[in-house]
Amino acid sequence: MGKNTSLLLSAFLLLTACGDEKGEQFEINGQIASADGQTLYFEAATLDGIQILDSARLDAKGDFQFCGPRPFNPEFYRLRIQGQIVNLSVDSTETIRVEATWPGMATDYRVEGSPQCEVIRELSLKQMQLQQTLINLFDNRLLTIGEQQRITNEQVARYKDEVKQNYILKDPAAAYAYFALFQAVGGRLIFDPVGNPDDVKYAAAVATAWEARYPGTTRTENLRNIALQGLQNTKRRAPITWNEIDTARITVSGLIDISLPDINGRQRNLSDMQGKVVLLDFTAYSMSQSQERIMQLRQLYNKYAASGFDIYQVSIDPNEHYWKTACEHLPWVCVYEARGEASDYLSSYVVSRIPTYFLIDRNGDLVARDEQIPDVDKAVKELCSQ
Repeated sequence: MGKNTSLLLSAFLLLTACGDEKGEQFEINGQIASADGQTLYFEAATLDGIQILDSARLDAKGDFQFCGPRPFNPEFYRLRIQGQIVNLSVDSTETIRVEATWPGMATDYRVEGSPQCEVIRELSLKQMQLQQTLINLFDNRLLTIGEQQRITNEQVARYKDEVKQNYILKDPAAAYAYFALFQAVGGRLIFDPVGNPDDVKYAAAVATAWEARYPGTTRTENLRNIALQGLQNTKRRAPITWNEIDTARITVSGLIDISLPDINGRQRNLSDMQGKVVLLDFTAYSMSQSQERIMQLRQLYNKYAASGFDIYQVSIDPNEHYWKTACEHLPWVCVYEARGEASDYLSSYVVSRIPTYFLIDRNGDLVARDEQIPDVDKAVKELCSQ
């Protein structure tokens, strides 16, 4: 658990309720109509992932109240009932009121007491509209995959242009600028702050503004590291590579087990996936073109998951928070290798470049690596049919 999260949770453990003398605390209260019997969760979106801080069982009135210690830089929270989420940001001892109606809480809500939260509401609604547009696009059977990809890129580019001009550039030090930088649709980050040269500029602008307004904080330092990584990556002529070896000499047989933590810190073993057709993928989300590759894998997963196909994806990203943000909504197993390119697993699998993937059959045997697979869709289909 990171230092930022540990301090945050320790402070919350000292609070059992919102007292009459709140001192240096903020308060989030309100009412969720038509939610009798539902559990409302109050969660923190920390650098280490989503952490549940408190919860309340709602009655017929739907009233709720949560308190927390004052943050000294903008921190991000959310109210959640099942999959319905209201995103919030707090940076002082403010009192924020949220009124919503269940079950459409994510879209049918009002927020008062925080101009930052009002703008985050705008961004959240725009993001949901974009996501629905893309869902409708991929459900359109009259379009080819190429046409779907082209229109998707156009829609995302249009969204990014609007967000850059109307939100990020408007006030790069604002909480909503940070929030906008890490929005995602369909498990894919809208912005690529470490691989896209244009997006990197805006990540750097937010990082610089936060450095000036909130120097020395954990979130500021993390943002700066992401921006520096992006600037470094976009100066390269090629993605991250290791010394090339003669792939014609590589032979693959048997299965070397891997055990690494997922986004929630749970150890996930490759061997636990025996019985499925598995694509073992070594990657780094910070590489150029990573987002396009993730979309291709998402299409492959959606097509064959029901037939017993799964993905075990090992990331060696230098920034763990960026990895968590990038893979938060992906449906397959995502694990993190903190040792990076020094990993014994990379050596064991003779991984000479990133990305590299392998196919594993239902018996847990390695079938082939990427250089030996001219058509991965066809190869997965054949293995799933066995």
